[in-house]
Amino acid sequence: KPYLNRKEIAKYFGVAESTISYWATLGMPVANIDGRKLYGKQSITQWLKSKEEPKPEQNKKPLAIAVVKDK
Repeated sequence: KPYLNRKEIAKYFGVAESTISYWATLGMPVANIDGRKLYGKQSITQWLKSKEEPKPEQNKKPLAIAVVKDK
């Protein structure tokens, strides 16, 4: 099923139902059909991915090692 109720979507993502409610307050997509809230697996997955922070990049500058010889 592409759309699930709150209990099902919580189980699908391995979180508490209260977490689903909280995510909805943060802007997670929710379909409201005849007063019934449904949650799309694909749209929520995309929403979660949009919230991911990029991994901190390591220093991209190459290390330069110089040898100085006395004349």
